[in-house]
Amino acid sequence: MKMKLNKLSAALTHALCASVALGLVAGTAHAQQKIDKIEVTGSSIKRIDGESALPITIITKEDLAKSGATNATDLLQGVAANAFGYNVSQGVGDSGQAGFAGVNLRGLGSESTLILLNGRRLANYALNGGAVDINSVPLSAVERVEILRDGASAIYGTDALGGVVNFILKKDYTGIEGSYYKTKIDKGGAETEKYTLTVGYGDLSKQRFNLLASFDQEKTEALPARKREFAKTGIRPDLGFAKTSGNTVPANFTFSGNTLGALNTTAAQGCVPGIGTYQVNPATGAAQPTRLNCRYDFTQNLDIFPPSDRKSAVVRGAFQLDADNQIFAEYIAVNTKFTFASSETPVADFNGQGYFNFPTTSKYYPTTVTLPGGVVVRPTGPITFNWRAQDAGRRTNVADSDAKRFVVGATGTLGGWDYNTAFTRATSDVTDTYVDGWLFASKLNAAINTGAINIFSATGQDAAGNAALQAAKILQPVRIASATTQSFDGKISKEIMQWGAGPVGAAFGLEFRKEKLDDKPDAVQFNGDIQGGGGNYKGSTGTRNVSALFTELNLPFAKNFEGTVALRYDKYNDVGNTTNPKFGFRWNPDKALLVRGSFNTGFRAPTLKDLYAADYNTNTAGNWDDPERCPGNKPIGPFVNEALECDAQLEQRQGGNKALKPEKTNQWTLGFILEPTNFVSLGFDFWGINRKDTISSLSDKTLFGSYAKYKAAGFFPRTNCAKYGTPTPAGLPCPLDYVEAKTQNLGETKTAGIDFSFNFRFPKSDLGTFKASFDGTYITKYDLQLEKGGDFFSNNGKYFNGQSIIRFRHSTAVDWSKGDLAAHASYNFTQGYEDYTPGRRVANFETVDAQVTWTPKSFLKGLQLTLGVKNLLDRDPPASNQEDTFQVGYDPRYSDPRGRIAYGKISYSWK
Repeated sequence: MKMKLNKLSAALTHALCASVALGLVAGTAHAQQKIDKIEVTGSSIKRIDGESALPITIITKEDLAKSGATNATDLLQGVAANAFGYNVSQGVGDSGQAGFAGVNLRGLGSESTLILLNGRRLANYALNGGAVDINSVPLSAVERVEILRDGASAIYGTDALGGVVNFILKKDYTGIEGSYYKTKIDKGGAETEKYTLTVGYGDLSKQRFNLLASFDQEKTEALPARKREFAKTGIRPDLGFAKTSGNTVPANFTFSGNTLGALNTTAAQGCVPGIGTYQVNPATGAAQPTRLNCRYDFTQNLDIFPPSDRKSAVVRGAFQLDADNQIFAEYIAVNTKFTFASSETPVADFNGQGYFNFPTTSKYYPTTVTLPGGVVVRPTGPITFNWRAQDAGRRTNVADSDAKRFVVGATGTLGGWDYNTAFTRATSDVTDTYVDGWLFASKLNAAINTGAINIFSATGQDAAGNAALQAAKILQPVRIASATTQSFDGKISKEIMQWGAGPVGAAFGLEFRKEKLDDKPDAVQFNGDIQGGGGNYKGSTGTRNVSALFTELNLPFAKNFEGTVALRYDKYNDVGNTTNPKFGFRWNPDKALLVRGSFNTGFRAPTLKDLYAADYNTNTAGNWDDPERCPGNKPIGPFVNEALECDAQLEQRQGGNKALKPEKTNQWTLGFILEPTNFVSLGFDFWGINRKDTISSLSDKTLFGSYAKYKAAGFFPRTNCAKYGTPTPAGLPCPLDYVEAKTQNLGETKTAGIDFSFNFRFPKSDLGTFKASFDGTYITKYDLQLEKGGDFFSNNGKYFNGQSIIRFRHSTAVDWSKGDLAAHASYNFTQGYEDYTPGRRVANFETVDAQVTWTPKSFLKGLQLTLGVKNLLDRDPPASNQEDTFQVGYDPRYSDPRGRIAYGKISYSWK
């Protein structure tokens, strides 16, 4: 079903065609029963009728099982309203937030999506300080997930601009349940194995208590780039680019008096493809047999999907004081370890502390070198070089995260008021440890000066060289970070009076919250002694106190029309105060039709890291030419270090900004649910968001794409003419000090779209019960300014400023059940977009998933067997020439590199 969808009408056609294909026969998904009062995400008022004025997606326990997901990251990546949040694959080469995975509702960023557990906050991930790591959610203990696809600043907090994801844990469970899950991936790599055990004891209604404990462990293997054809090389002439490095094995080198540029001892033989070096044009990847030096294809050595080990424990206890009141406590501990492996250490003057020099006294000094074309050179004096320490191993770090959360509280009814109150303490502690490949620059330089290391070998080091490299390794924790959130909250609600067509519901609440971030890098992280990148990160430390009051009213204006008004006041000790209202309505002109809408404002304070991170230097994500010293990949003189200034990851300055202002939003929703028969339910929700003072930084592509403009604005400082050892002649541009990429307030972001949801149920027959559903999101607009008062640029369906907004996503599913058997199949569609290079299209990404479950209802009662396949047709990610991630040839943000995944699960429960 490959089709070009450039207009909203095309998306509607796609959605409606799917409806017809599913049969347009089904039972209502919104049938409402008169049951006990419940509280639905998006409101603080308990009510009998759970359908509210706000658009909510509910992922039930059954949906969780059918997804085949073993963790929250995989589960939420399939939600259409999630504009592909940051995933763990992106942590390869990104030391800033290694191990993090986030949710990105409406494309406003992970910091603008509020993650809750049982309606209360978790701590932000310590390495980024601004968003919750959903790896810290114990999915095996989750009963359901409620996703509010609308801002909720007036209810849950001012930072819920994009929406809320509320994970609801199992409660009042009795019995024992265990399960085992295992995958088999056709092309190898990234295999997963998971064990779970849940134990519950005690009946609240009879014994007045319940104790619940749940444990799980999940292990996933690495997926090396070399195991996937689409990802195994950075040399992609078919895509018009090459992501390679001038730091090679053997080394590219030069010497005093050499006028030929960088040279390589193996260039005359075509370099050494067997170890990853080639004679290629570094910009296009085309063969260049006359090239005097080599380029290193570092992509071949990446892990494009990191290995991981995740363990979690959930303990919850509740005690019924009387028929109406209960006290409870819960403790959650989740440990995750992700191991990230990238290419081996590049050895050159990345830190601006002077060249590495190869001594003339070394027994490996090349006295005569024959170049392509038969040219012979005879080096003299110390050699400066660009080398790759291949024998030291891949640069490997382990992000070890401990997330803990303790809640103690009470809920019930007093004096006719429903109440819920609790104290919460949540922490995120992360240690980033170098375990291989990373080298001390000082120790490495000293070892090279002894002559023991052979930078010209294509076959590896001898014993002395290997010993010298081992001695230079950094094998220690390099960054220890901690984030803490402590809060006390309380709310009360009841029907306070009769008015109009019914009772007026009211809720009042308060919250006191303290947030703390303490990100401590080891000295090696900021003293310039890490060779080959790593930056000079100096850490972030800050605290914040927030106090809030909020209220909500549910007003029945007429028998079939009610409104909701909410108001929240927040006081921040560091960025000021804010008052945010929310208005909503719910109208039933007919029993088959519900019309709903809302309007609200939002206010997102800069994160503690946004404000207080010290300035530090790192590298650009992509490879770039210095626009003035190496225009068009052609160095303008011998003083230009080609390996560091041409098609290279240039030095970049990042850091916090205490002058940042909060983001502010206005947003609205308008939609309806139509149930024309007892067999079909159709939902449409239109929405729009306008954000001002967007907190972000400019992407490499944006800065280099308008070089003259941003040079004049001070984003490309040049003050050190001897930065790379050879002074620049007078009158010519000095090397770049760095590229400025600090966090700042950009202009406005305007986005709008429509959510579709269709649900059908066939009448029960001798063939069994059939159900079908369609869930999708179509973005009609995503425009942003890079500066206040500047031009608006469309990011919708195209790559711009570091990301692409996917215009259209949907999932179509069919379910069947009869007796002991059930089957599920889904078709998942992600529309393609304009690539990193304008004019090039990234193709649609379409997958089919299928699952069969056997649940015997008599013999072996309690047993359940599941067999499934994700990506049944084994679709590879579509090709992309993006350069903002370490992965090359595709974009890991918008597709899954694992391919076809077969899985099996066996579970057994005793009750």
